This record gives sequence, C-alpha cells and structure tokens, in this order.
Amino acid sequence: MLSSVNPYGIGNIYPNPQVEALKPTIAQEAQIQGVEFNNTQEAQELPELSQIALEIRKFSDGIKGANEMIGAMQIADMTLNGLGNQIKSSGENVAQLDNTAKAAQFKGESLFGRELTLSLAGENVSLSLPFPSQMEGSISKGLANKHNEIMQKMGQISGLIEKASLPISASSTQEFDFENFDANSLKGLFG
Repeated sequence: MLSSVNPYGIGNIYPNPQVEALKPTIAQEAQIQGVEFNNTQEAQELPELSQIALEIRKFSDGIKGANEMIGAMQIADMTLNGLGNQIKSSGENVAQLDNTAKAAQFKGESLFGRELTLSLAGENVSLSLPFPSQMEGSISKGLANKHNEIMQKMGQISGLIEKASLPISASSTQEFDFENFDANSLKGLFG
C-alpha cells in the first residue's frame, strides 16, 4: 500500500494518502477479525512510562538544584571565613565588610542580602544570608553562627538527596541504586 517502492531499504518511503485513508485502523481490523480490541495495556504502559520519566526528571532537577545550592553555600561560607579574617586584621569596619559580602556571587547573582531556597524530596531548605551590617550583636559571633547554620543545611541537603534517591513507594519492586550512592561520602565532603 505504498506509493513508492524502495528495494534497497535506503531513504524515505512515502505513503500514498489516498490508499492510507482506506486502510482500516488497528481497532477496526481487530473488530473485523472478531477479536476484542483492548487498548488498556498500552494506555497503562504509556502513563507509567511518562510517570517514570517525570520522576527521573524531578530527581535530576532536584539534584541540580541541590548542587547549585551547595555551591552557593560553599561560596557564602568561604566569604564568611574571609570576613572573619578581615575583622581580625582590620576590625569591624561595617561598610568594608558589607562591600566584601556584596562581592560574593554565584552564577552572577549576589549571595548576601537574600535568602537561598531549595525544594527537594518534598521538603524545603532555606538559608538567609544577611549583610554583616544586618547581623544583630557581635558580627564575629554572627559570622560563626551563620557558618554553623550552613554546615547544618548542607547535612540536611545531603539527607534529602538520599531521600530523593529512594524508591517512589515502599511497595514498589523497583530499586533505585543510582550508581551505589553513598550519602555518608557526600556528607564527608562538607565536614
């Protein structure tokens, strides 16, 4: 029922639209042959494949977001360390400290004076990064507290990555290994 024959199996074969219009559909052919046409298996497999693809994409996007959040927090933590050293050498010159904090960027965006957020495995992680002039009390103590908070948030993100890599449901027979993922190794990177 093709309008052109390709004996070499090379190139495109173009269907004849007039002949194709007369050709019965699979469902019609099944009815003609007295076979009950049941498309439920196909209907069930397609959404399942789509669901799996969606879960993989959500996992990938979540991991990408987690990696970006970790990268931003590492830069913020290095900046906090630099601010601490700056206080030791020059004192608490708030304007100078704020300028140093303003220079800290991740992917072209300033890190300080904003809140970083991440949503992964159904949970949210957020980290507020105020300028030194916005910290209450001793700036040195505020920098140390922010460092500790960053370390705690990195551990939380590590746990969420592990949680996100678990099977979708406990009744699922499918296991996600993701190349022998070891959360403790990831936690060790931030300790």
